[in-house]
Amino acid sequence: MRKSLALVPLLVTALALGACSSNEPEPAATPTPTPTPTGVTVAQWADTVCVSLGELSTAVSSVTQGLSLELGSGDAGEQLKEQLREKAETVGTTAEDLVSAIRTAPDTEEAKELSVTLQDAAEDVRSATQDTKDAAQAAADATTRAEFLDAAGTTLVAASAALAATETFATTVESAASVTGDTLSSAFADVDSCVTPTSTP
Repeated sequence: MRKSLALVPLLVTALALGACSSNEPEPAATPTPTPTPTGVTVAQWADTVCVSLGELSTAVSSVTQGLSLELGSGDAGEQLKEQLREKAETVGTTAEDLVSAIRTAPDTEEAKELSVTLQDAAEDVRSATQDTKDAAQAAADATTRAEFLDAAGTTLVAASAALAATETFATTVESAASVTGDTLSSAFADVDSCVTPTSTP
């Protein structure tokens, strides 16, 4: 009996400690961080596409600068030829930049559908700008006055066709975006860079 009574204080102490432990507040759960969105936004994509289109239009226009005067004089100086080579390369680069911009669409169903539509429409632009690049390169590589005049004339015609293609494509961008939903429509309508190029060679 005395042994049982001796154990009573120990049991009381243990119960008291257990009660204190149960009353301690549980540690607060660590909140799950909100994932940071990845990729481009719709507005960023619209701006990139339109800026790329504007740069391509400018590159095509620059190819023809000075050619009209040279057609009258027949003077195909080495400086002009070097400029034509550089401008021809710029046309090719900006055309690829446009296609790349179109493909880099946001990860939404509407944006992806619009991207496919614009990629198909951009084929005419790529073809016309390739013709301009090839003609400008031919003019730069001309070794006689007759060759230069012929290639320069072809370049002017090709550049006019390429500029017309970029204007048509800009209209396609506007009309295609307008029927894909309010978000895309507003993005392409509100971005300052999304204007129809109207450069004249």
